[in-house]
Amino acid sequence: MTFLWDLADRQEAPSAARAKPGTVVWSRRGLLRTALSCSGWLLAIPLLRLTRVPPLLGSYLVLPIWMASFLLATAVSVTAILIACLRRSWGVALASVALAAAGVVVTTRLNSQVDVIDYQYREHRTALAELAADYRAGRLPEGDLTLPPDLRSLSPSGYAYVSRTAVFVQMWQNWRHESGTGLAYFAVPPTEQTLVNTAEGDLGNPRREVGGGWWWVA
Repeated sequence: MTFLWDLADRQEAPSAARAKPGTVVWSRRGLLRTALSCSGWLLAIPLLRLTRVPPLLGSYLVLPIWMASFLLATAVSVTAILIACLRRSWGVALASVALAAAGVVVTTRLNSQVDVIDYQYREHRTALAELAADYRAGRLPEGDLTLPPDLRSLSPSGYAYVSRTAVFVQMWQNWRHESGTGLAYFAVPPTEQTLVNTAEGDLGNPRREVGGGWWWVA
């Protein structure tokens, strides 16, 4: 025979199980879960540092590598945070959020395009100065420009041209050739309204002077 108080005891047991506290963040299991939540960033940051030095610097592989690393690290962090929330491990969840935020800041700084522009200019300063001297002397015909060997690593696409107002060397463009950025040397100092063809389907403006009369255009 089943009594009413027996049914009440059976109903209280699952409730007690659901009220089980989550994992404490400083416990061994909590520390392990927190470490796993940031494992994606620990793998992504060293990989992203490799894109800032040759031979990857300035190549078409930089953006795909950065996107894949960022998305993978984000997916790992979000998964760990959701699991921690479902298990009511609030300390682990908060620690994972803080580590994910730090990872976003670090990877964003590592992907700074300004750092790439400055580095590339320093590496090719002599060749760019010679190109600017030829332009001022009128030795460069207008139209498409065939870059000298020591500047070909600066422009993987080889997109460069000479006009009456500037000589432009493209450093990066997307796979559709509709957006690009690069360095330009102007016959006269440019303004914010100066337009430069940075790709076959894109126009850019001078952002800042990087040195020797060369401007970063994007």
